[in-house]
Amino acid sequence: MFDYMPWWDEDTRQFADEVEKFVDEELVPRTQAIMERNEDHMSIQWEASKLCVERGFHPLMVLAEKEFGGRDKGYAGYTILNEEIGRSNINVNPLLTSVFGAGPIHLFGTKSQKEKFLKPIVQGDKWASITVTEPDVGNDAAGVQLYAEKDGDDWILNGWKRYITLGCLSDYHLVYALSDPDMRSMYRHLSAFIVPADSPGITTEKVNQLIGDVEMANSVLRYKDVRVPKENMILGDGDGWTVMTSALNIERLGIASVVGSTKNLFETARAYGRRRVQFGLPISRYNGVQLRMANISMRMHLTRVYIYYLAELLDTGEADMFSFALKSSTAKIFGTESLTENSLDALYIVGGDGYLQETGIGTILKNAALMQIAGGSNDILRLFIGRQEFKQDVDERMINPSVRGPTKEEAEKL
Repeated sequence: MFDYMPWWDEDTRQFADEVEKFVDEELVPRTQAIMERNEDHMSIQWEASKLCVERGFHPLMVLAEKEFGGRDKGYAGYTILNEEIGRSNINVNPLLTSVFGAGPIHLFGTKSQKEKFLKPIVQGDKWASITVTEPDVGNDAAGVQLYAEKDGDDWILNGWKRYITLGCLSDYHLVYALSDPDMRSMYRHLSAFIVPADSPGITTEKVNQLIGDVEMANSVLRYKDVRVPKENMILGDGDGWTVMTSALNIERLGIASVVGSTKNLFETARAYGRRRVQFGLPISRYNGVQLRMANISMRMHLTRVYIYYLAELLDTGEADMFSFALKSSTAKIFGTESLTENSLDALYIVGGDGYLQETGIGTILKNAALMQIAGGSNDILRLFIGRQEFKQDVDERMINPSVRGPTKEEAEKL
């Protein structure tokens, strides 16, 4: 039975039940086929992704407005779906990548852009990729070097992107490009473009092989004199940083929903702990095992409450994408690091059996490591959080006047 949040309305609860039933009946059996029979990961991912679309469970479909083919279930619905898909332990990267690639169209696109690009992506007829990372640009996303030069009413793109999930397979690329180097200090130097992947001048230079069990057609792309019409720009010239940071907040909330995979770890560890007998007792009776189980339980429940709280803030308008970065970064860090720690605790409870492919623990552990890197590495996000917190005004009620330190005006002079 899905564990509802107490503030959900009846429609949200029904949607949670609907998703849970779909995952149990359709996705979990496909995961078992991968683990038990070592079937082809990529083909099953595409099969599962297309099935999600057919049944109305594309994450972008859940977010999008009904007039563009969506179900308009808000960020609560988006988070429910991500959590349950995570529980299935099947990677539906075509769906998730399309959310991150087309999320800016959903947030900021014109009506014509939504009709032309968003609608076919929502319906699963087209797929999208987000292109930020470059050979010399990683966490420093503001340092994008792929250059956009204006040519009449068009823009010409030249440069490279790498680590682009499904880059060689998607139909559209959401490209962030340097359009005005002189505006870098004001973060008005980037622009965002919707670029058809079959545009002349785009070539796939390499497809990377990854160490995890996530088959993502992770691509190195080259853009040489790629012409993009002005109507494919999202918002205006110089608005790329706003578009990018807002879209990354959606991605980080989605990544934090990997808590769904912890449900597998939790139940696997509980079942094993009850049945495994050592020294005449089920190992669940030993303090060391109980402590590890408590860690898994605490992290899982805290992550769930926080991500659904953030979804509620967005759905009620209490937060927006511009002020959401600190909270979404917190959720992403805590969720992904909890998943890694939970994987290790579950592995140590299950012991040697946990190292077998069919338990799925190893798959979760490897993919948890990736989630700490994707969407902005956790170390960089920690620095961002610390920096932002020191910029906030001090609540004088909370401190002894003798340790108040300089006022904001005094600190600015230092």
